Amino acid sequence: MTDENIKQFKRWWTRINLEHFLVFWLVGSLAMGLLMLLAYTTTYGLPHNAEGIRFVINEGAIIGQKLPSIVGSLFLLVVSLMLFQTQLGVLDSTSRIMAENFALKKLGKDEEGKINLSKIYFVFLWAQIAFGVILFLLNIYEPKSLIVLGAVLNAMAMTVHIALVNITNWRLLPKPLQPQLAKKIILIIIFTIFAGFSIFTIGDKIF
Repeated sequence: MTDENIKQFKRWWTRINLEHFLVFWLVGSLAMGLLMLLAYTTTYGLPHNAEGIRFVINEGAIIGQKLPSIVGSLFLLVVSLMLFQTQLGVLDSTSRIMAENFALKKLGKDEEGKINLSKIYFVFLWAQIAFGVILFLLNIYEPKSLIVLGAVLNAMAMTVHIALVNITNWRLLPKPLQPQLAKKIILIIIFTIFAGFSIFTIGDKIF
């Protein structure tokens, strides 16, 4: 906790906040806005419009009608690559997180212990892939229902995650490294929203 290290941390923190603003807020909002505008101008209000993945296929077909057919095919190709890349990233990141936590739990305080992190990673990775295959075999393939299920599970996970972040910010981090009070309050509000959403959803399904 030297003055120089604290200055470096604050400089890094400023840059990482700028990066998150540009990538997630600015570019993310722009991309979602353009996709919504494209959906509105192509398939909105059409009779017997399909839901889920068929909606995207209809969108590509209509783009192919209004523009050269190759453009509609390219749209579907780009969407497929986007979905594949997103799912690949999710599988990789979740498998790494679970593998690292499992390894830390297994090693415990044994600093000389050895563990094959790659094998643990692949176990979690293929377990998730197998779970997805089972869903398809059970004819659970509608994206809307899977998105809702994923959103519920994500809300529960975020509730725990933000609670741990708050504990870290308030109790574990040294004072110079703690976020400002306003950001702490925002995190508490976010925790309340996720916790309320989780409790409401569970209660709605049970009762």
